Amino acid sequence: MESDYLIFVVDDDATTRLLLKSMLDSQYAVDTFESAESCLNTLGEKQPNLFLLDVGLPGMDGYELCRRIKAIPETVRVPVVFLSGHDNPEDILAGYDAGGQDYILKPFDIVGLHHKIENLQRIEQDKRLLAGQAEASDELASLVMANLDEYAVLIKFLRTLNECGSPAELVEAIQRVLAAAHLEGAVQIRLRNFEKTYSPTGENWPLEVAVMNHVRTLERIFEFKRRAAYNFDHITLLITNMPLEDAELCGRIRDNIAIAAESADAKLAALQSFTDNATLRDEIHGLLQGVGQTVESFSKQYDAARFQGSLYTNRFLDDLLAAFAHLGMSSQQEEEILDLVKQRANGLIDLYDFAGETQETLGKLGARLEAILAATH
Repeated sequence: MESDYLIFVVDDDATTRLLLKSMLDSQYAVDTFESAESCLNTLGEKQPNLFLLDVGLPGMDGYELCRRIKAIPETVRVPVVFLSGHDNPEDILAGYDAGGQDYILKPFDIVGLHHKIENLQRIEQDKRLLAGQAEASDELASLVMANLDEYAVLIKFLRTLNECGSPAELVEAIQRVLAAAHLEGAVQIRLRNFEKTYSPTGENWPLEVAVMNHVRTLERIFEFKRRAAYNFDHITLLITNMPLEDAELCGRIRDNIAIAAESADAKLAALQSFTDNATLRDEIHGLLQGVGQTVESFSKQYDAARFQGSLYTNRFLDDLLAAFAHLGMSSQQEEEILDLVKQRANGLIDLYDFAGETQETLGKLGARLEAILAATH
C-alpha cells in the first residue's frame, strides 16, 4: 500500500522476507533485501523510517550493518530492530551496543511486532515534536536577544540625545543607530536659518538634496520597495536598504527608527528654542544697554541745558538791571519787574523739553523689540 512510513527488511531467508512483507504491507511501505550490501547500496537513493535486520546475515552481519547505518548522517537517527533466533544475553547486548533500539526473537508475534512498530512511530513523532519545540524555543530566544540588542541601541541613542548640543552631533548619533542596524540612508536637518542634508558620501550633495526635498513632502512615514522615509518638522530620515526579506526584523526596524526620528525631532525643536532664547536674551540685553545709554545721554543733555539756561537768565537779568538805570524807575518797580522776569525764565528752563528726540529714540527701540519677538514665533 501507499504509505509515508517506509520499512527496510534485511534477511537472507526468502520466506521470512515474504512473511514480513505480507504482514506489514497493509499498513506500511516495505522494501526487502537479502544482504547487508544490497541494503547499503540502496541508502544512497532513499532512506527508510525503520530497519528490521536479521542478525545472522551472510557476509556482513546485522550488527555491522547497524554500525554502518549509524555512521551515515542521513540514517543515524533511524531506529533499528534486530530479528534473531538467539536469545542469550550476549547477543541481545551486542545488538544494543551496535546501536539497535529493540531485539525481537524469532519466531515473532505479528501483533507484538505491530505494537513495537507503533511505539517506535510515537517515539519518533515525540522526538520530532520536541525538536520542533526546541527549535521554536531557540528562535524565540534568538528573537528576544535580537530585540534586546536593538532596544539597547535605541535606549543608548535616546540617552545620547541629552548630550547633543548641535545638529551635527545629533546626526552622528543617528548614523550610529543606522550602522548598528546595518542600515544605509540620509538625514536632512531643518532649523530656522539652517538646513543641511547629511549622508555617508558627504554633506549637501545636489542629488541627495533634491531627493530629500521631494521625500519631505510625502507622508509622515512613506515606504517604497526597500526605501522608507520618516518625516517630521525638523528632520527627514531616508533608509535605502530596508530588510524586506525578514518581515519581523523589518517591522522592528520601522518601529525603532520611527521612535528615534521623532525623538530627534523633539531634540531639534529644543535646540531651536534654546538658540532663539539665547538670541532673544542677547538682543534684549543690547536693547537695555541702548536704553541705559540713551537715558544717560538725555540726563547729561538736560543738565547741560539747564546750566546754560541759568547762565543765560542771569546775564539777561544783569543786562535788564543795567537798563533800569536809564528808565528812572523806583527800586520797588525794578524789583517787581526783575522777579517777574526771573520767574518766567525759570519756568521756561523747567519746561525744557526733549520730547521729539525721546519719541524718535524710543520708537526705534520699540521697532527692534517687535522684530525680535516676531522672529521667535
